[in-house]
Order: sequence, then structure tokens, then C-alpha cells
Amino acid sequence: MLIVVIYQVHYSQNADLGYDREAVVMVPLGSNDEKTKTLKAELEQIPGVEKVSLCWSAPSSSSEWSTGALFGNRDENENYGVIARLADENYLSLFDIELVAGRNITPSDTLREFLINETFAEKIGVTPEEAIGQKLRVNGDWSYPIVGVVKDFHDASFHEDISPVFIGTRLKFYYTYAVKIKADHMSETLKNIETKWSSMYPDLIFTSQFLDQQIAEFYEAEENTTKLVQIFSFVAILVGCMGLFGLVSFMSIQRTKEIGIRKVLGGSIGHILWIFGKEFSFLIVVSFAIAGPAGWWLMDKWLQDYEYHIDLGAWIFISAIAFTSMIALVTVGYRSLRAATANPVNSLRSE
Repeated sequence: MLIVVIYQVHYSQNADLGYDREAVVMVPLGSNDEKTKTLKAELEQIPGVEKVSLCWSAPSSSSEWSTGALFGNRDENENYGVIARLADENYLSLFDIELVAGRNITPSDTLREFLINETFAEKIGVTPEEAIGQKLRVNGDWSYPIVGVVKDFHDASFHEDISPVFIGTRLKFYYTYAVKIKADHMSETLKNIETKWSSMYPDLIFTSQFLDQQIAEFYEAEENTTKLVQIFSFVAILVGCMGLFGLVSFMSIQRTKEIGIRKVLGGSIGHILWIFGKEFSFLIVVSFAIAGPAGWWLMDKWLQDYEYHIDLGAWIFISAIAFTSMIALVTVGYRSLRAATANPVNSLRSE
């Protein structure tokens, strides 16, 4: 279980999301007025800043705005909700979101045209190329042409499937600056960003968060689960090792004379170690035959909570039995070696 949980959390936090999230800091707007674009221009002048985009939120966000959609000349809304990602023309280039058809949206403070993702085009029932130029009505009264289709990106956590998404410009609905910064002098750049922001909004408290940190919050529950599993696994391993050590100690005492006789008759240390090893190897195989299917069933159920997850391949179970065998080898081997290297004279004198 521990191996599966650790690998799933690692996969969720490091898999390709369909966009670039490295060195992107999300800074909330101080206000949505004429200062918004002024501050954007000032942030772009900071030497360590590569690009700035005004947007509703990052591509992956727990802050979602779902609405209905009417495509082309159809009479009825699509029977699913679509996710709004309102943003300016820098959004695609800053997050390195790929266009698969058409072009990017043009600079505008108002909504004039749409980008949609591949999932949206697929649900509509058209190819990306066929979607270009078609009218799309969303939010009841926003009716504008589709000018581009972008490659799918994960708009939420891996617990959820990729949603149909549209992107368009709408200054009054921007709440965040997405700032792409250079790796060099990152601390200095962040201080300069705070200085610019605070000079524009001296009465407000500056806050910021790296996009990686926001994404990590999607899996806070899994992180807590991992910590608990690690603690209980450690306790279980410790108790198991103590039990193995006690059992092999009991066996060595019970077979003290047998070990002494075997050594007198020429039995090697390796042969004596195998006497203990084969019995415990059989116990390990039996225990894994019982625990393996149960573990697979439990982890398969747990992974079903994710739309995107690791595969329960044979390597996971091979790793588990290898790790278990290694712990058993160390625990049993230490006590067995002491019994095997004991003076046979002392062994034969024992009751």
C-alpha cells in the first residue's frame, strides 16, 4: 500500500499537465480598475520577469466557473457544463499551451472571440479545424466566433477528467497576475514584484504563491494519507521484525544440539543458515500469497478515485516482496548467523 500511495502522489505532482508550470508565481489583483494594466506594464519591466498575463486563474485551478454552451446553429444547449478560463493574449505563451488549430485571441479588454480545448471540440462532435469560425454562445449572452483550438490541459486535479474549456478576454473578470520569472535572482525578482505591487496598493497586504504550491494543495489529503501510511508501516515493520527475531531466537534455542551436531559432522555455516532460511522463505511466500491479492484489491479501489493514475503493474508487487524479503533477511540472518557460528562444544553441552 505504501508503495502505491507514494508513487501515485509523486505521479500527480510531477506528471505533464499539458502546460508549463515552472517558475510561475500567481499574484492577486489589488483592484480591478485602471491600475490593473498599469501595474502589468510595470511588472513586465522588472529584469527578472519574462512575461505577465492577466487571467481569472491558472490553467489548473480549484476556482472554477462552469456555464452552459450553445454551438453553431443548434437550438439547445449542450448537455454538459463548460469551464471558463478568462485571460488575456499572453496566457497561451506564458503557460506554453499549444495551439492545434486556428490562432490565438487578439488583445482586447472585452470578449470578442473564443479559444476552446480539444475535449470541447470532441464533445461538440467536430474536428479542431471544423470548429474554427463557428459561433459559440456561453453564459447565456456571450456569442462570438471560435478562432482557435488548444491542446488539452488538466484544468483540475487528477481526480477529475479534463473538462471542456473555453478561453476569452474579459478585463472585468481578471483576478490574478500570472508572472513567469527567470530562475536567476529569483528572490530579488520576487522582492521587486512585491515592491511594485505595494507601491500601487499601499493600503493592502501583498500575497503571492507559486503555481507548484497551488497544485500541491490539490493533493493535501493524499500527502496526509502518505504520512499516516508511513507511520503505520514503520510500526508494522518494527513489530514484524521483533516477532521474526523472537521466533528465530526460539528456533535456534530449540535446535541448539542439532546445530552443534551438524557442525561437528562438517556442516558449513551456509548450510546451517539455509535450515533457518528455507522455513522463513516459505512463510514469506505464504503471507504474500494472502496479502498480495488483498492489497491489489484495496489499492485498485483507492486508485479508482483518480481519473488519471499509475498502473498496478507487476513491478509494484515485485518491489513489495523484495523489500519484505530484504527486511526478513536482515532480521533472520543476524540471529541465524549467531547460532551458526557458535562453538559446537557449547552447543552439545546444552540441555
